[in-house]
Amino acid sequence: MAAAACSMSPPRSPTTPSLVPEAVEGTTNVTTAAADAGVRRVVFTSSYGAVHMDPNRSPDTVVDEACWSDYDYCKQTGVHCCAKMMAEVAATEEAARRGLELAVVVPATTIGPALQQTLNFSSDHVARYLTGAKPAYQNVVTAYIDVRDVARAHALVYEHPDACGHRYLCVSAVLHRAHFVRLLKDLYPQYPVTAKCEDDGKPMAREYRFSNQKLGDRGLEFTDMRTSLYETVICLQHRGHVPVIVPRIC
Repeated sequence: MAAAACSMSPPRSPTTPSLVPEAVEGTTNVTTAAADAGVRRVVFTSSYGAVHMDPNRSPDTVVDEACWSDYDYCKQTGVHCCAKMMAEVAATEEAARRGLELAVVVPATTIGPALQQTLNFSSDHVARYLTGAKPAYQNVVTAYIDVRDVARAHALVYEHPDACGHRYLCVSAVLHRAHFVRLLKDLYPQYPVTAKCEDDGKPMAREYRFSNQKLGDRGLEFTDMRTSLYETVICLQHRGHVPVIVPRIC
């Protein structure tokens, strides 16, 4: 069983104060329901937002499962990451209290072919560059993972009893946004992908190191970023979120 608290209401601002108690309550309810139903093992879907948001962490530090975001910093920048952190803590505590075997998968920004018809945050992140809605890219670094790798990660840790009691960082690549848009433009040169940075003239944010060794040791083979991004765009085209533009043949 995979557990994650979610809302059926329209998306709200990541600064909404009630996100934290709602995430904790929802996670606790799901974990409790699993225990009441006789479930023995639960895989909890956390978020990279619970791991990497720490302005005091050195760029030379390898981000891995031992890392947590800085809660006070997240309160200032948006409580979404606070909600993710506290939901994971709630799941861990409730699972221990009820005697559940719990493993935690921590996925980064998830791209790849989507099942749903609507755009989510991650797919919109790609679509806006393809449509020209983003005239400039941010001077930021983002971690990515293919959605199929996230699904495989859940299955792998669920099927291994000794995986319980551990977090698993689910990341395949960390890219500066300049590298991301360059790859997108290389794959789809016919689209108006920007080459302009919002912070022209300022130092580029540094790409940091990360470790996905724990999932690799479980046998997960990560999808390369180029393949994942290519198939993300194919899906966006099929769903009608971006126009199909035929490349010009010279």
